[in-house]
Amino acid sequence: MIRFNYPYYPMQWYKNKNPVSGNAGQFNYKVLRDGDQLVAWCWMGFWCMEKTKDVTEQRFDFSEEGLAQAIAWLEQQFNQHSRQEIESKDGFFTTEPYTPPMDSSEEK
Repeated sequence: MIRFNYPYYPMQWYKNKNPVSGNAGQFNYKVLRDGDQLVAWCWMGFWCMEKTKDVTEQRFDFSEEGLAQAIAWLEQQFNQHSRQEIESKDGFFTTEPYTPPMDSSEEK
């Protein structure tokens, strides 16, 4: 059975704006400092965050308490998915990466 296990990094890691990312089966996550906040993202599937349409984001204070809240939020998000969905291995062959529509200002 796949479990969510967020790795330990000291606050200095986040102060230096290093990202923390990982996965537990099909559940993917990323945490990064943005100014005086920590931003946590999570999504399901085989593709990277940039190639996934449905990414959930939550912001927390940049502090030890905020980090604990971010980890708890990610664990809560993980627990909202069925074990079958998290442990699925066939989505790689049945899904395509998401490509956002081109911004009209980018068209030439």
